[in-house]
Amino acid sequence: MKPSTFLRRGVALALIGAAACEAPTTSQSPLSPSAAARAVAPSTSDEVVAVSPILQQMNAQLAAAKSNIRIDRAQLLYSSNGINAQKATLLLANDRSRGIGIEWVPGDPRRSGRIGVTYAFGSNTGVAPFTRDANGGNVRQLTTAEQDAKIEQAVAAWRALSCLSAPITRVPVPAGTDPDYLDEFFRGNPAGSPNYAQPADIVEAGWQPPGFFNAIAGPDGDFIIGITFTFYFTDGAGNPTDIDRNGKADAALAEIFYNAGFYFGDRASNSVDFFSILAHETGHGLGLGHFGKLFITKPGAADGIQLSDIKFAPFALMNAAYVIPNVIQGTDNSQFCQIWASR
Repeated sequence: MKPSTFLRRGVALALIGAAACEAPTTSQSPLSPSAAARAVAPSTSDEVVAVSPILQQMNAQLAAAKSNIRIDRAQLLYSSNGINAQKATLLLANDRSRGIGIEWVPGDPRRSGRIGVTYAFGSNTGVAPFTRDANGGNVRQLTTAEQDAKIEQAVAAWRALSCLSAPITRVPVPAGTDPDYLDEFFRGNPAGSPNYAQPADIVEAGWQPPGFFNAIAGPDGDFIIGITFTFYFTDGAGNPTDIDRNGKADAALAEIFYNAGFYFGDRASNSVDFFSILAHETGHGLGLGHFGKLFITKPGAADGIQLSDIKFAPFALMNAAYVIPNVIQGTDNSQFCQIWASR
């Protein structure tokens, strides 16, 4: 199996929006780091238009099945390779709301009374991400054990924060079950898998082929690096519940998927960074939203945007941008603690 077009793109910058093996081969050569640094995120309204019809279809299916959960949103981690800005200041993101409006309820009886959350890593697809050396050689796919270690590293970073007062516990995927609900939907089987069984509150569903993401967003799916779907509980009328009366919907499930159409590495200029992406998406699964202001100040950007052109206020792992921060920053910590302290 040869890397697809997008496996050949060593993306150094990816802007993130808020709101899923065989790969095609190509003769396209890898992008240079400077070219790969060019990126743009669609506006929030565009993301809603692109993704919401699919969410509506899935929610209609859940309602028909008499399920007590619905999908609230999909948080997309987008990458693109071009931007033209003709304004002196281009505002790319200005996120000031902490959280996503949905939180895990401590002691929720619909989740067996858990104070914290559980998570599981698994998928029924068997797709693995590619990695390579800094010089572009030694291309190989990661083993399941290596993928597992990367997921654990991302979860452990959040679990290690001192303000956490509830457990984040790993649980196994029962043998013979399909742990991710949405994979079948986006792979052309809306009826779902007969072996589906939700194993945990947060399902790290691993890597999917590029076609999975095209099914979500059409051609723009080529530029989705990762995506987190958050579900909430509903009442008998299909409305979001708020049993702890905190003004936020009650979280029921989060499923996280990563695009195997990109090379993944560790702080490598020719790959997307494992920790920065996995920890960011896991943060969404834990209830964190994007935070911070992202903008560009230059007279014109027809020549493309470089990393040095991007300004952050403040710089954080949960910014609406990915530039390999590789560590949880101050505002990430405070946002997490606002949700998870004193539970």
